[in-house]
Amino acid sequence: MVKHFLTLTAVTLFATSFDSNYLQQVTQELEQYNQTKLIAQKSIQKEVTSPTKEESENLHSGYTKIISKKIASPKDIKIFKSKTIEPINYLNTVSLNKLQVSEKKKRFFHMILPAILISKQRLKIKRERVESIINTINPTAEDIAFLEKQYKTYKTKDNQELLLRMQTHPVSIILAQAAIESAWGESRFFKEGNNIFGMWSYNKNEPRMKAKGTRNGKAIYVRKYATLSDAIDHYFEVIGRGAYKSFRKQRDITKDPLQLVQYLVNYCELKEKYTQKLKKFIIANKLKEFDEYQLDQSYI
Repeated sequence: MVKHFLTLTAVTLFATSFDSNYLQQVTQELEQYNQTKLIAQKSIQKEVTSPTKEESENLHSGYTKIISKKIASPKDIKIFKSKTIEPINYLNTVSLNKLQVSEKKKRFFHMILPAILISKQRLKIKRERVESIINTINPTAEDIAFLEKQYKTYKTKDNQELLLRMQTHPVSIILAQAAIESAWGESRFFKEGNNIFGMWSYNKNEPRMKAKGTRNGKAIYVRKYATLSDAIDHYFEVIGRGAYKSFRKQRDITKDPLQLVQYLVNYCELKEKYTQKLKKFIIANKLKEFDEYQLDQSYI
């Protein structure tokens, strides 16, 4: 009897010890699980509250989704069937030389077109913010910093002049200049640096590439851009602050590209010959129809 009692007691004590150890193990595992879950939740929260660079750029442009796309062959360039188009921002370019002339022109214009509209949208939103800040009695420190940045970019502290410099102009003019300045997309600057307009670089700290020629025995550099729309952003800045006062004044009066190009006389050393070339180019390639194209509003 005593033997059975001792045996039962031993079993009970063992079971109690087992339950205690098991309970302790389960508790530890539960605590570890909760910690893991908390870390995961923090990670998710970080992902939600910290947008990627592309998301930040999209928000800045006013679009919730800009479609960044690489081009492997001319077939990757989308030909838009309607005048409402997607905000496709191409990251690179390819040679179109092997295409028939008509196809080459079409692919070139449709490659550049969405980038122009994306850039125009970006500038429109910046300009609207500037106008809002100007009309605000007590702007925030962030708004003041933003306004000061625009003063610096466009080289003026006059508010009305700033708004004038932040205007844009018809797509047809930009397409004509893009085709002429990039030799239909075959220039080295265009193919290697997305440099549509042959913009020079005077700052060693910015992305740039070395030109083959020299000036007074010194190396010449041109800008490199991450995307086509970035190149057009810079183009608008140059037009906005450079020696194009008469052009800026006229684009605030008329949107007729054939009238406006006459005032781009300072853009090229050819002067009036250059403006006449632009005018003929716009007419010959029926570029005015591209002035009616708009970005798809469903992406906003």
